[in-house]
Amino acid sequence: MIRLIFFLGISSLVWVACGGDDGLGSGNLSGECETKILDGDYTIRSAREAEVLEREGGCSYAIAGDLEITKINSTIFENLRRLGTVGGDLNIYDNDELESFEGLVDLATVAGDINIYDNDELSSFEGLSFLQTVGGDVNVYSCDKLVDVDGLVKLNTIGGNLHINNNNQLAHLDGLFGLFVISGNLIIEFNPSVELIEDMSNLTSVGGDLIIENNRALKTIEDMSGITSVGGKLSIGHNAVLDIIEDMSSLISVGKDLSIYSNDRLTSIVGLSKLAWVGEDLNIYNNEKLTDLEGLEGLEQVGKDLNIYDNTILSNLAGLANLVDIGESVFIVENSNLPTSEARALADRAAVGNVSIADNKN
Repeated sequence: MIRLIFFLGISSLVWVACGGDDGLGSGNLSGECETKILDGDYTIRSAREAEVLEREGGCSYAIAGDLEITKINSTIFENLRRLGTVGGDLNIYDNDELESFEGLVDLATVAGDINIYDNDELSSFEGLSFLQTVGGDVNVYSCDKLVDVDGLVKLNTIGGNLHINNNNQLAHLDGLFGLFVISGNLIIEFNPSVELIEDMSNLTSVGGDLIIENNRALKTIEDMSGITSVGGKLSIGHNAVLDIIEDMSSLISVGKDLSIYSNDRLTSIVGLSKLAWVGEDLNIYNNEKLTDLEGLEGLEQVGKDLNIYDNTILSNLAGLANLVDIGESVFIVENSNLPTSEARALADRAAVGNVSIADNKN
């Protein structure tokens, strides 16, 4: 029902917008072009089927149901240039030769999910540069030659999750600067070639989880400076060469757990400088090169547990100087360079539950 309401609302806007004097393509003799809404779902497996759909749609059209594009035997798909809205899901998968989406240049809205996967030759999202709103999830995975997502430059709102994973040649995530809101989760994981996540400075909130994990070439997280809140958990882990969490400088609250773990080369979390509140657990563990917690000076409250362990060269807890409220337990264990006295001072100041402090530096 929510999807239907969303689609009808967007469709009415498109209908009005397309009635201008210049029209769209093959409008009527007065130059006007009214959007036609096609009922049902459509599957496109050839250029011929796309051409038939274009003729049925006329000068401008929307599909009320799902659109599936699969098994296209062409490097360039350029056959749905008058499609403005998909009321259901858009599924683009199993196209062995497809390199870009040039045939979707008018597509502005997808009310359901977008699923793009198993497109072996897809190197860019060229052609989706007019896409602005997605009501559901955006899932991009198993596109082995995808090198960037620059074609999504106008995408501003995602009603569900954004999940980018298992794209072997994806090198940079710097083409999402149009994003303002992700209502669900933002998950970037298992992209072995991603070196940089940057230029998401217009993104103000993530309603669910923000997860950046298992990106083995990732060196820097920078310019995510617009995010003020993460509604779920924030997890940054198993990024083997990540050196710095540089700029999440507007982040004030994390609704659930904040976990920074198993980043072998991480030396700085300075980009978290305004974080004041973690709703559940704060977990910092197994970061072999992290010497201090500079960047957490604004943190005042942890809703549940504080867990700091197995950080080999962590030497002080000065970054937690303003933490005064830990809702449940404290676990500070096996940080061989951290003075036990600092751990005990923190627990005495902020803890109200169980305290475990052991195998730190005496």
